[in-house]
Amino acid sequence: MIRCFVCLALVLPWLSGCGVLAGTLLDTGAQLLTYPFKEYLCLGAFRYDNTWDEPYANIETEPDPGELLVGVCISGGGSRSAYFMASVLEQLATIPVDGDTTRSMLDEVDVISSVSGGSLASAYYCLKRFEEDPRPLPVFFEEYKLDMGRNFQLRALARLVLGWWFLDFFTYYDRGDLLAGIWDDLFFDSATFADLAESERRGAPILIVNGTCLSNGLKFVFSTLPDTRFNKSALFKFLDSRGMIRYGASAGHSDFLAMGFQSINSDIAQYRVSKAVAASASVPNLLGPVTLRAGPEHGIEGLPQLPEGYLLNITDGGIYDNYGLESMVQVVTEYLDDHPGYPARILVIDGSGYFDLDADDYAGEYNVAYYSDRTLSISWLRTKSYMEFVFDALRDHTDAEGRKPYENLEYTLISLYTPLPSQLDEVGYLIDTDDKALQILMRPDVLAKSVFDKLTTIQTSFAISDEDALAIDGAAVTATRVLREEPVGEEAEDEDASTGNHPP
Repeated sequence: MIRCFVCLALVLPWLSGCGVLAGTLLDTGAQLLTYPFKEYLCLGAFRYDNTWDEPYANIETEPDPGELLVGVCISGGGSRSAYFMASVLEQLATIPVDGDTTRSMLDEVDVISSVSGGSLASAYYCLKRFEEDPRPLPVFFEEYKLDMGRNFQLRALARLVLGWWFLDFFTYYDRGDLLAGIWDDLFFDSATFADLAESERRGAPILIVNGTCLSNGLKFVFSTLPDTRFNKSALFKFLDSRGMIRYGASAGHSDFLAMGFQSINSDIAQYRVSKAVAASASVPNLLGPVTLRAGPEHGIEGLPQLPEGYLLNITDGGIYDNYGLESMVQVVTEYLDDHPGYPARILVIDGSGYFDLDADDYAGEYNVAYYSDRTLSISWLRTKSYMEFVFDALRDHTDAEGRKPYENLEYTLISLYTPLPSQLDEVGYLIDTDDKALQILMRPDVLAKSVFDKLTTIQTSFAISDEDALAIDGAAVTATRVLREEPVGEEAEDEDASTGNHPP
């Protein structure tokens, strides 16, 4: 806590690259000062999470996709993304599958892959929706959205002031541990991956929480699925053979290799779900990273080979892929390799943030926070283009037997920033009228713009306002229209004009 305030006081005056140098010098000094307390007084407490010696044991639950294999990806984006996911899942619960009124699109979800704030919402859904004594669905969603809208930042600050700064100063406890503790106290109850496996056996979707390993640049997955399930896809073996990254990385580095607890040969059953979420949300300079220790070497072909005791720093999954989409495609295509032509659908819930062009008034005022935020935003933006390439590749992919195993795989984007119907034509109005006086009086174009502007300015943090939540709820209704097979664009506008119903 003391270190945080001192760091803030020193860094704020430095609005250029010098601030990075000052922060680095301060961090180095603080580490030298606190090292004796952390290592000798407190015996290295909180240095790494998996303190047990038990090796990896498979706790996988074999999914039963039924008539349709459905995967849901949810992006990073703090509480904005977490709340958007809750709102979208609430809408999915009202959408029947192929006219079957007994099952909804939500009931068909088999796998969820998540990043950062989306991991918070995903873990909550998988653990709380499928409790032994589940609540009625309307009650569940009411509490779900209420919990995703809580101000976690304020709770974290209160805990620091009330004494948690002592742990931060004398041990390796950090802000990631702090948030994980808050989430455990509020709703996770220190649930482990053994508890998650029980939920999956009761019908919960298979959960994949995505992080990035700073130690070797690989994706790190927290899941009841073994790492080998992510590394068998024929599609990604094909893509890996075409990559150029091998010319700019150490020998043995693989473009698409995923690692997790099987790779470090450590028992994931004992690991707290809240810590996996904290790792996935560990935005550089703000949280974490989370540190894990490799167990005895496993000797499994195709997985990273790490020496026993090797420490890995796991941070924000958005650095590698802010949509959790690569992990989902790896798992889904691995299934389709064995079941070619099986009907499948991937839904991407995107609440990652809206990339706007820099305003002129920012020139000359860049600071450390700006550099961190803008750098990640550009990375997230490029991830979208990368995954578009992957989907183009899988649509055209032909296996060794001349089949197209992924031809029945559909892909749907559900974005917080889906344009309103009024933004899709030249006029830009919510109503169909040529009456100039009515246009001036009602100004529906301003209404549409104000809603869109509101959505694009919701901050990426672990707190949202009631006004933010209301705007996100409306966006979820609009964005899921495509799944209801309702008309969109000009057709939707015509229908709204004739019925008097306007998009939220």
